[in-house]
Amino acid sequence: MVVVVGLAILAPFAWMVATALMSTTQTLQANPSVVPSPPTLQGVDAVFAKLPFLRLLLNTVLVSGGRALATLIIASLAAYALAIIKVPGARIILVVVLTLIMVPGDIFIIPSFSIMADLHLTNTLVALALPNVFDVFGVFLLYQFFRGVPRELIEAARIDGASHLRILFTIVVPVCRSGLIALAILTVLNEWKELLWPIVVNRDVDKLTLGPGLALLRGTAVTDWNVLMSAGALATLPMIVIFLLLQRHFMASLARSGLK
Repeated sequence: MVVVVGLAILAPFAWMVATALMSTTQTLQANPSVVPSPPTLQGVDAVFAKLPFLRLLLNTVLVSGGRALATLIIASLAAYALAIIKVPGARIILVVVLTLIMVPGDIFIIPSFSIMADLHLTNTLVALALPNVFDVFGVFLLYQFFRGVPRELIEAARIDGASHLRILFTIVVPVCRSGLIALAILTVLNEWKELLWPIVVNRDVDKLTLGPGLALLRGTAVTDWNVLMSAGALATLPMIVIFLLLQRHFMASLARSGLK
């Protein structure tokens, strides 16, 4: 059963890679072959010819990294206040956080655009990440991890005169490292596949990320599917590498959150 589910999940990716290695003529055949014959990098060459792909990739890396870093800092501070300090009204705040998780993010596009316009940040890379740095799911996720930190360590640090920031960064963060890595991966993934918001707030192609950049390859009458799939494969590759490098921490975080 696991093998069947795994093959069903991997099938679209295999089809994408196979199509990326085909020529335009092969993809337009009435009965296209599943296996490219012969394999060609024509689609990859066309991607770099039609798009400033490296520029879009650099924009995506910068925006994703900046958003992930800001999200980790903000979510850590909020989760620490709720789980460790237990500020007054923490339960009410937690209920609000859980409620916001269920609210579709698209309803915030218009007010977010108005704020970016008032700050004169439209058509900039900052505008791509700034409205999303506060992640309510990230706060809830880290809240669950921070609750598991032994209270003895917190109390010992307080007796030694450690400040809350020192306790957070020297005790809580190292203990909950796997949860922070998982949140960073999820944040980067969300930004990596973002499509609507970059199109709304930015106009120039050089200020877009990979999601809307790849959408530009979709033709109005005819689409070169090998080119589009080549771009998709190139855009997916960095995320696969990141996951493979950090999968141990990611799986450990999921296991710990499941035990809670």
